[in-house]
Amino acid sequence: MKHSHGNLTATIIPILILASVAAAGWYYYYSEVNKNKSLTMDSRSEQEELNNKLENLQITINELLEDETALQFRLESGKKSQQELQTTINKLLEDETALQSRLESGKKSQRELQTTIDKQLKDETVLQAKLTSEKKSQQELQTTIDKLQEEEVALQARLLMEEKSQQELTTLLEKTMAEKMAMENNLQQEVNRVTSTTAELEAELEKRRAAQKSLYDEISAVSGEKSQLLTQLEQEQESKRQIENLKSRLEQELNESRVEISQLKNQMTVIKLTSEVLFSSGSAEIKPAGEKVLSIIAETLNTYPHRAISVEGHTDNVPVLNKARYESNWELSAARGLAAVNYFQQNNQVDPKRLKVVGYGQYHPVASNETAEGRKLNRRIEIRMLPPEIAEASQN
Repeated sequence: MKHSHGNLTATIIPILILASVAAAGWYYYYSEVNKNKSLTMDSRSEQEELNNKLENLQITINELLEDETALQFRLESGKKSQQELQTTINKLLEDETALQSRLESGKKSQRELQTTIDKQLKDETVLQAKLTSEKKSQQELQTTIDKLQEEEVALQARLLMEEKSQQELTTLLEKTMAEKMAMENNLQQEVNRVTSTTAELEAELEKRRAAQKSLYDEISAVSGEKSQLLTQLEQEQESKRQIENLKSRLEQELNESRVEISQLKNQMTVIKLTSEVLFSSGSAEIKPAGEKVLSIIAETLNTYPHRAISVEGHTDNVPVLNKARYESNWELSAARGLAAVNYFQQNNQVDPKRLKVVGYGQYHPVASNETAEGRKLNRRIEIRMLPPEIAEASQN
């Protein structure tokens, strides 16, 4: 009876262990699926926000184009008004020239009349002298004198009329000159106003063009940022598919969940393997089954040829028993990381320039070393595929 009871216990315990391991594996798998869904929703939200920003920028550009058209119309109107004012000034200058010509003509006629009067006076003097000296033909001479006097009166009347006409012309010219000066002042003020308005409109137009260029530059930058985000999203989704495929292949190979794969938001991918998958206890020599696991992982690493790879060795806090080979957990963790790196380089043609080894010993635990299960989790190899920007920085 006791023997039967012992057999039953021996059968149930492994089943319970396998069930608990399977439950942990399924829990981790669904946690990863939910995390990937959250990342996809964040990327879609960022894309919608960029699209809204582009639409708002396009509306602003359309408004600026309408304002620019209105400013161009006002500028053309101002130039047309300035041309009309210049035409009016030119006409006034022509009128002034005509009046000056008429005034000069009146002055010339006045001089001619004065010359005629002076000649008549001279003739009258001659006749008077002739009358006095000769006293002859007095009546004829008197008649002639009277005639000459009449002519002189007529000439005097004509001279007065000419002077009056000249005065009227002078007054008209002065009035015209005053009107011309007033109009020139008004026209100059209008020209100054139109010039000032034109300068303001041109400055405003230049300002609007600069703002429009700034908006076009911002649209170009936002479009570039959107394109970059879409490319990054596609790369992240492709990386997720690769990692899911790797996880599926490793789980099929190991037939149990001794592999943990996580992908962080900065595109860093971490593959955690418990040491038992690759090495025997206290050893840094890769087991045949471990070589197959590393070959599968290397296939995925080679699909990202420009990403740097960091292989990290970790141990628990139990001291090394074989002191002759490894003096401490430091040496053991570094030797295991180096063994994985050598396998990648020699058997799977992973570029050695991408690889580096770190040995952390017991000083970066992920679980408590107080329990056997915790120590098992701490004995691990972590293969980190670093983000693209870190790889570019290391190459530069």
